[in-house]
Amino acid sequence: MSKFTRLLVVVAALAVVVLCVALWFASQERLPALVRIAAGKKDGLYDTFARRFADHLASRAGVLVEVIETAGTEENLALLRDRKADLAIVQSDSLGPDGVVALAPLFAEPVHLIVPKDGEARSIAGLKKRRVALGLVGSGMRQNALTILGHHGLTPADLTDLGEPFAALESGDFDAALVTTGWQNPRLMKLLQTGRFELVGIADAEGIARRHPWFTATTLPRGLYPGTEPVPAEAVPTVAVTALLAGPTDTPDRLVQAALASLYETDLRAAFPAALTAKAARDYDAVLTHPAVAEYHNPYAGLDRFSGMMDFFAKFKELLVAVVAVVFLMWNWARLRRERIAAEEDRVQKTQLDGYIAQTLQVELEQMDVTEPELLRPYLRRVTRIKQDALRELTSEKVRGDQLFAIFLAQCAALSEKIQMRMLYGRLSHAEPVTSASP
Repeated sequence: MSKFTRLLVVVAALAVVVLCVALWFASQERLPALVRIAAGKKDGLYDTFARRFADHLASRAGVLVEVIETAGTEENLALLRDRKADLAIVQSDSLGPDGVVALAPLFAEPVHLIVPKDGEARSIAGLKKRRVALGLVGSGMRQNALTILGHHGLTPADLTDLGEPFAALESGDFDAALVTTGWQNPRLMKLLQTGRFELVGIADAEGIARRHPWFTATTLPRGLYPGTEPVPAEAVPTVAVTALLAGPTDTPDRLVQAALASLYETDLRAAFPAALTAKAARDYDAVLTHPAVAEYHNPYAGLDRFSGMMDFFAKFKELLVAVVAVVFLMWNWARLRRERIAAEEDRVQKTQLDGYIAQTLQVELEQMDVTEPELLRPYLRRVTRIKQDALRELTSEKVRGDQLFAIFLAQCAALSEKIQMRMLYGRLSHAEPVTSASP
C-alpha cells in the first residue's frame, strides 16, 4: 500500500470516528434549564410534597425547579399537554392515551368520607339530598367522588354540591365531604385534630375496587390521625387511588432518571413516610409508563447499556471496514483511471515523437543537395523549430526518459551542426581570393 493510500485510509477512518462521535453527542438528551412541576393548592399535600421533591431534584440534577400552584389533576394534565409543565402530580385514574405517561407512584390517597360528629349521614347511600363537598371541578378528588356516588346510584343532582371540601370543613356548614388525599395532608390532619369530625367507612370498598381498577381497597387504621382522641376511633374500610409523578411521553430520559433518583436515593421518605419505596414502585403496574422507568429499576440496566455499547462498537467496526473498503475501491479505480490516461498520453506523445523524428529526417534529406548558405538557413530554422515544438509538446516523463527521445535530440543537434558547417563551408568557397599589391 502506497503512502497516499495509507494517508487516505487514515483520513477516512478519522472522519468516520468524528462523525460517529458527533452523532452520539447530538443524540444525547439534555435536561431543561428550568424544570416546572405542576402540583396543587398551596399548602396542600401535592404542593407540600412537590416543594420538598423540587429541592432534592434541583440539588441532584443541578437545574432550577419551579413548583406551579394548580387546582389539581385535570389542570396538571392540561399543563403537561400544553408544554407549560415538565412534571406533574396526578391521580392514577386520570392517565389515558393522550400524550402523558407515569414516571413513578408517589403515595396512596385514600378516599375519606368525613361527616360532622353530630351529623346524620353515616354512609354513601345516606348522602342523598345532603350538602356534600365533592371537590373542585377538574380535580381528581371530584372524579373519585362522582365514581363512588355513581356506584351507589347517585348523581350530583341528588344532592347539594358544596365544591371544595376543605372550605366546607373549615366552615362546618356541610353534611359530608369526600376527600381523596394522603394521610400526610397537613390541612386534613389539622382539621381532624379538632375533634369535630368523624371518618365513616365505605362498606362496599372491595366491590368498588373490583369494578374500577384504579381504586384499591384499603383500611384507615384506628388512630391514624393523632389527637386527644383516636381518629378514626375504629378501623375504617375505604378505597384509595395512587398519586403519580407524570410527564409527557417525550420526557427526556435524563430527566426521568434524575427524578427517580431524587425520589429513591435521597432522604425524601424521612419527611414523607407515606411515600412509596423503590421496590413498591418497581412492582407498581401503571397502564402507561415511560420507557426510562424500567431501565432505572432494572438491576441489570448497566449490563444492558454495556451490551448496547459493545453492539455500537461492533456496528462501528463494520461501518469502518465498509468505509475503508469503499475508499480503497474508489482509490484503486481512480489509480487505474489515471494510469490509463497517462498510458494514452504516453502513446500519443510517443507517436508525436515519431513524427518529429520523421520531420528531422525529411529536413536532412532535403538539404543534402543544397550548397548555397542562404538556402541552407531555412533548413536550420526548421530543425530548431522542430526541436522547440518537441520540447514544448512532449511533457511525459516516460517519453522524455525514453532512449528514442535522446536519439531525437542528438539527431537535431547533429543535423543543426551539419547545416551550420555546410553554410560556413559555402561562404568560404564563394569568397573572392585576396591578391597582393604591386611594389
